[in-house]
Amino acid sequence: MKTFKLITSWTGYSEITVQAKNKEQAKQIAFEGNYGPNNEVYSTDDIGVEIFGMKKEDEQLLNIEENENE
Repeated sequence: MKTFKLITSWTGYSEITVQAKNKEQAKQIAFEGNYGPNNEVYSTDDIGVEIFGMKKEDEQLLNIEENENE
């Protein structure tokens, strides 16, 4: 398995780290939400989602980076 970091945008910003065989599998894992809560860093929190009406379902993939150190 390789480690991939996916950068996404949803009126906020998320950085998701997953273990996958390739970029397509990493993308699938991320968008299905099949990763632990410690594997995602937000630019905002749930309060921002409630107050500003941010919707994570509008999330878009911006970039996938493979960890070259493995």
